[in-house]
Order: sequence, then C-alpha cells, then structure tokens
Amino acid sequence: MAEMAAACIASEGTHPFRGTAASMIVFPVAPDYERHPEYGRDLDYTMGEIGVAGHWIKILLHHLFLYKARLRPGWPMIPE
Repeated sequence: MAEMAAACIASEGTHPFRGTAASMIVFPVAPDYERHPEYGRDLDYTMGEIGVAGHWIKILLHHLFLYKARLRPGWPMIPE
C-alpha cells in the first residue's frame, strides 16, 4: 500500500451540467514517513479538485463498468 495510489470521485446531483463532484488522488495510500517525512505523502501526486469534470468522469466510469459487467464486445480492453 505504500507504493500504490488511490483515486476517489464523489458526485452530487444527476444532471450532467449542474452536477458536481469532488475528485481526489492520494499517493501513497498508506502514509510513508520514511520517504516523505513531512506529510507521509508525495504532494506532487496527491491532489483534489471540485467541479463538473469529476462529475463527467464519474458518469463515464459508471457506464464503462456496466458495459464491462454485461460482457459486451471488447470488455476485456476496459481496465479495472
């Protein structure tokens, strides 16, 4: 976990233009105070953002997940 990144998108609303989302990326997942002594995380790769772009990504991920779950053509090419 000290060498993995995690991403999270929490959306609010269902309208594609008025909805919003909070998106964040944390690296590493488990804080590593030996490599990053001040905060335990690499601040070049740890970030957060609020806005419509995260909402669109959440919609896209939702539809890709359903496409893959239904084993549609080309589903193995969609990453986990």
